[in-house]
Amino acid sequence: RLVEWLDSTVDHICSEAATALVNLVRRHPQLKEIIAPPLPRALKYNVKEPSGKASLIYLLGECGTDEAPYALEKVIDSYDTEDSAVVRMALLTATVRLFFQRPPEVQHMLGRLLAKVTDDVSNQDLHDRGLFYYRLLSSGGPEVESVARAAVKAAPPPSDLFAEEDDAALRKELMKEFNTLSILYGKPSVNFIASKYQIPYVQLPTEHPLPPGAEDTGVMVPPPNPAPAPGAVLAAPVAAAPVDTAPVADAGDMVDLLGFGGDAAPAAAPVAPSTSLSLKSPVTMSGDEYQATWEAIPDADATVTAIPLSTMPTLQWMEQTLASVSIFTMASGELPTELKFYHYCCSGDVFYLIQSNITKGEEPLLIVTCKSQGVEKEALMEYMKSSLT
Repeated sequence: RLVEWLDSTVDHICSEAATALVNLVRRHPQLKEIIAPPLPRALKYNVKEPSGKASLIYLLGECGTDEAPYALEKVIDSYDTEDSAVVRMALLTATVRLFFQRPPEVQHMLGRLLAKVTDDVSNQDLHDRGLFYYRLLSSGGPEVESVARAAVKAAPPPSDLFAEEDDAALRKELMKEFNTLSILYGKPSVNFIASKYQIPYVQLPTEHPLPPGAEDTGVMVPPPNPAPAPGAVLAAPVAAAPVDTAPVADAGDMVDLLGFGGDAAPAAAPVAPSTSLSLKSPVTMSGDEYQATWEAIPDADATVTAIPLSTMPTLQWMEQTLASVSIFTMASGELPTELKFYHYCCSGDVFYLIQSNITKGEEPLLIVTCKSQGVEKEALMEYMKSSLT
């Protein structure tokens, strides 16, 4: 059907058919004999667009039929009236290739074309290529001729994929999961890992999203309790370990290790780790200070943790809950797939900056990124986790 369209009187249809046939010949060289007959006729009568004309000229040089030299000679004669550099480049390449297939018919027309091209200063690439071909062919000698023939007539590499099959978007997604099984399977992890086991990919921003000179426009919800006096220090709550007051069982009651019977001693409850973290309240921080502090701390020093949530929280609930434990919100917002927060708090004289992302879904997941020069980032993460869960 593409070959039939070469005889179409509609210029753009014939042009697109010729462009498609170029790719088809590269992938299936055996189709040259079927494509070759209508090429001279299409070049003479049907195609005026530069891209289609260049494609037809390329096919004539590639197929090398008996009529190809005479079809190209008419284009060479009208070289001065041809404005397209693409057509001139294709004409030069096709004529040189055709010269090695039909030297007697092409020799004189190739000489005229090289004279025109080397005098042409409208396109530097075209001028340099014509000069290269002229020097290559005029150097003489059988060895030079064999090298020139091999270089000019070398078949272009066959195309394994059409443009529709070359999925750049898929490759971009796979590069985000480079060191995983996604590379082996050739598909993103969402196609072979259940959603509840998915860990969202979060990339730290090169610059903090707050623009330079931004004011503190985030909603800062005061704690529900009365605000303490300035300079007061709030200690992080530490869960007290339950005291086991049961009498100590004798040795005979503690022998049944495999559960075959007998009364086993109750296991002692784990003791919650203590922390020296203490957060100041109230504290204030401007948008400029927040951004400058965030950019000053390298991403390698950030601490990232994931906190599963039982239900999807709202912006107001998150801000109020964290404000009640002296973690204040600089800015927040809702995106189509997630909630985003920028928090800060202060322990001693050190500020801690926190970026929180909550993915929407049946099983929401909170990804927390903390940046600070302090050494209590891990303790702050645990403190924040206990406050929210």
